[in-house]
Amino acid sequence: IDWIDDLVDQRRLSPWPETDGFDFQVVADPSRFKDMIWEKDQVLGLSRIIGTFDYEHKKDGNSYLVDPGGINLPWNSTVNNKTWAERPETIHEVGSIYTIQGFDLNYAGVVIGPSVDYDPETDWIVVDPNRYMDRGAKVRRADMDDDTYAQALEQMILNSLNVLLKRGVKGLYLYAVNPRLRDKLLALQAAAKSTEE
Repeated sequence: IDWIDDLVDQRRLSPWPETDGFDFQVVADPSRFKDMIWEKDQVLGLSRIIGTFDYEHKKDGNSYLVDPGGINLPWNSTVNNKTWAERPETIHEVGSIYTIQGFDLNYAGVVIGPSVDYDPETDWIVVDPNRYMDRGAKVRRADMDDDTYAQALEQMILNSLNVLLKRGVKGLYLYAVNPRLRDKLLALQAAAKSTEE
């Protein structure tokens, strides 16, 4: 949890944490990432892929894909009076902040989309609100100037990421769409493994 708090609150990537039995991994390959979550769901149930709201999603009956070049799964479907994560067919969908908030999973596979990246020059997490596709969340209050609005959007994206990253009770698998962020996460994970050996 401290590692996640540093990422979200301080916008920095701390050294890979000791996990004390919690299965925390970054996965480089989107196909392997999906397989890992699907395998956990077969064994334990309640394991799902969830992601930042960085891809088009409308409630117009059409299917919209998350990360078409990688994850390539549709956003969550909705069925009245049924919890998304408890429906077996949703293993082949990506849940959003709206379908997973307040609901714990055994394993969470989190797709960190293009709105969140890593800047190697500053060693900071950077947020790009222009890549965030949640139109409802982008409604601007009349009393906000441009800077206040931009800061509020960035904070909202980080808050959403915080919720997603804290859904897994037994494990958390990460797949970052942006190569710089993915490479940095993989390097941190590799450095921790090399010190364990």
